[in-house]
Amino acid sequence: MRYSIMLQVVASITLIFLGTAALFAWLQYRQVTDEITIQTPNSQRNIVMR
Repeated sequence: MRYSIMLQVVASITLIFLGTAALFAWLQYRQVTDEITIQTPNSQRNIVMR
């Protein structure tokens, strides 16, 4: 009985990890078509912050 419970816990955790990995992969590699570019009046000036 303990083996059955342990197997269910391991299988559940594995499925959660696989689902999370698939979600992050989908979010990372999907095509983003509605990117918003913000243009400021001082867009000719390059400001480098260090």
